[in-house]
Amino acid sequence: MPNSQRASSIDLITARMLKELPQEGFLNLMYIINAILRLNYWPTSLKRAQIIMIPKPGKNPTNVSSYRPISLLPIISKVLEKLVLKRINKVMNPHDWTPHHQFGFRQAHSTVQQCHRIKNTINKALEDQQYCTAVFLDVSQAFDKVWHPGLLFKIILVSN
Repeated sequence: MPNSQRASSIDLITARMLKELPQEGFLNLMYIINAILRLNYWPTSLKRAQIIMIPKPGKNPTNVSSYRPISLLPIISKVLEKLVLKRINKVMNPHDWTPHHQFGFRQAHSTVQQCHRIKNTINKALEDQQYCTAVFLDVSQAFDKVWHPGLLFKIILVSN
């Protein structure tokens, strides 16, 4: 269940409200969620998000690019995402299809661990008196620019 201290979305439903549902309400919610999964239909209302703009520290507040947009999805959508992820991870072990150096979207893999991995690689190369080169790319709006049909094709190809 998502953090109950976080803000509500456009539907004004909070995680705390879901946690305090009576048993009948919880069963009705489970019925709706199971129907969504069974029918492979994600309702439009669960795709809408409230966008809030968070200022980037140390940036000019009068410049539009000085803000980071944050999408507040409906809490039920977040619950559904977690359930779908659990099902995917149960059917397909991420370690089977995710490269070992991929840290994004993997449980127990953080940015700090990735930094330690890079530092250790550099230290080992220095100790062995070898060259160590690296290229770091920060692609602006990477997900927005990815070729989604190709990405879906690769995901389906790997899962079969």
